[in-house]
Amino acid sequence: MNLCIVSSGDFFSDYGGGQVYVRNLVDELVRRRLACENNRSDTIDISVFSFLADTPPSIKDYKGVNVYQVCDEVSFRNALLQIHPDIVHANGEKLLSARLCRELGIPCVVTAHHGGLVCPAGTLLNTKDEICHITADYSHCLKCYLRNIPTGLFWYPLLKRFSQRRYVSIGQHLKRLPFVPFLTPIGRTGQIVSQKLAEWQELCETATHFIAPSDAMAAALERNGCPKDKISVIPHGIPDNGSQGSISDKNPKSSQPSTLDFYYVGRINYVKGIHVLLKAFSGVCNSSIRLHIIGGAITKKEQRYMRCLQHRYRNDQRIIWHGKLLYEQMQETIIDFHCLIHPTICLEAFGLDIAEALQAGKYVIATCCGGAEMQIHNKDEGILVEPNNIDDLREAIRQYISNARTSNSPVESIRQHTTRLYELYNIIMSNSLNAIEQEYQ
Repeated sequence: MNLCIVSSGDFFSDYGGGQVYVRNLVDELVRRRLACENNRSDTIDISVFSFLADTPPSIKDYKGVNVYQVCDEVSFRNALLQIHPDIVHANGEKLLSARLCRELGIPCVVTAHHGGLVCPAGTLLNTKDEICHITADYSHCLKCYLRNIPTGLFWYPLLKRFSQRRYVSIGQHLKRLPFVPFLTPIGRTGQIVSQKLAEWQELCETATHFIAPSDAMAAALERNGCPKDKISVIPHGIPDNGSQGSISDKNPKSSQPSTLDFYYVGRINYVKGIHVLLKAFSGVCNSSIRLHIIGGAITKKEQRYMRCLQHRYRNDQRIIWHGKLLYEQMQETIIDFHCLIHPTICLEAFGLDIAEALQAGKYVIATCCGGAEMQIHNKDEGILVEPNNIDDLREAIRQYISNARTSNSPVESIRQHTTRLYELYNIIMSNSLNAIEQEYQ
């Protein structure tokens, strides 16, 4: 099998669930390739595409795998023509991957890592901070998109009166003019929302198949027009204990330590619900608990959000900000921590941090955000609370304090996950060959 993996962002970055997932997948594919070579069975040829804007195309090596660093459609097409893979698995640049694959007659599988695939605003979160369960369309999505622009909601009552055609034409005109803060982003919103909705419809028609890491993500795809027979629910896998070692095996602390360490891992972003977590935690009057925030803020908006939270809770010495850590550093840092809190308020396609915590024997408190329900099945594994519910989250923290315990939950290993992918790849390639044969009969 000649397989191409399109990474989510920079392949050599380990920041973000999509990047970590792709690295884990490629590591497992390399292991399988070596096993095939040793057993003299069918070999696996692996290539990776990593998109880096404004960087000349190049080829780098990763454990014997060629990583094609491309910057645009031309360099991507040229590399595909050179490799001519049997199948492409797109985790990033999904629409471009699907377009080129259809043009070149290559099956393309797309993994839906987040709600931005079907949501123009990117998070499947409505203006009431609720997970969106309605079909995306121009009238519904306009307000949500404007919400992310300063003063955008102030102008919404006026802008919603514009017809879609008129608002789009205004945006097309503004695109040709110099950028004006506030005015240009607000004026172009109609055009961008329409464009993103059209891109999803094109992707839905062009991609060969979709992988949803959770039932909630599958429902979002189907609700927005993707045929059910084009969706497979395959939860993400993580490196098993045999491949990297169990963190819990290294944990020297007892089940009832004198100090309990809660932790959060991820981007410092509003939709991750960190403001809800900090308000809930700060209301627990207990000096023997700590909360560790691990993650960085990338955009200016995220940095403002983080600074605001750090200032608001600056007097609570129990809250410790670690900043962004490399993946290996993060794993070492959380060895002695006890309970993961996953406070996301938007749709979470899966939640690798939940799987990693459960594998390490750590208890999990998580919101019902889509991916968490796929992994936490009872109170021996964790507690599920509704998103944005500060009181319920605070009560869950108190429950854990009163009965601190580890978790014993089976998780999908990357080996099991890759086996399921292989089965899907083979089915898709077989169907593609059958379609070609029928076309030429």
